[in-house]
Amino acid sequence: MPTSDDPFLKPIESKQILAVEGRDEKNFFDVLLEDMNIKDCETREVGGKDQFPKKFPLLLKARGFFSANDTPLVTHVGIIRDKDVMKKSDAFASIVDIVRRVGLEPPTAHSQFSNGTPKVGIFIMPGDSIEGEKLEDLCLKTVENHEAMPCVNEFAACISALENSPKDIPKAKVQVFKAQVFLAAQHEIVNSVGLGAKKRYWDFNSSAFGELKSFLNNLK
Repeated sequence: MPTSDDPFLKPIESKQILAVEGRDEKNFFDVLLEDMNIKDCETREVGGKDQFPKKFPLLLKARGFFSANDTPLVTHVGIIRDKDVMKKSDAFASIVDIVRRVGLEPPTAHSQFSNGTPKVGIFIMPGDSIEGEKLEDLCLKTVENHEAMPCVNEFAACISALENSPKDIPKAKVQVFKAQVFLAAQHEIVNSVGLGAKKRYWDFNSSAFGELKSFLNNLK
């Protein structure tokens, strides 16, 4: 049961909502939205991709989503989750199903918004133009030419060659590992993608962010 201090139950004060997986993603997107000068948008975390079915419906119950006569006050709802080990189409379909079950109109395609009220958009990380399964893949793409990346790749290869290396780590976690190594190579070390965003370690001017920024521009 949700409690009164559940982040998804706090009153809504903006016209746009961006629902993301967790605290790290919230930190990341708060910085990216600020960088894009998108001001009237609240980022809310569900607590992990598996929590979307349970937590997303709470968003509609938060004070400020609907007016007293049940007219939506929120104009746009963006939803972002990692593809992880699923096919992108399956990850997209899973969110579409959740959106339909709460009575909202989902988009017909990835990285688009519907024409409903409110308009709902779905973005599956890292997008269509970037290979991978997570936010980390997208972030690493923006710094692929950074002077630290040869060190990161060499270290990752070295660890993989150890006799007792974690050979059973899924491919998706390799990029998480590389992202952490990259962040550890910076002047002020941080241990998460979101904190890396706050330090501006990811290149927000990179063309790799193009598809994601195009999606987020709907929230202006």
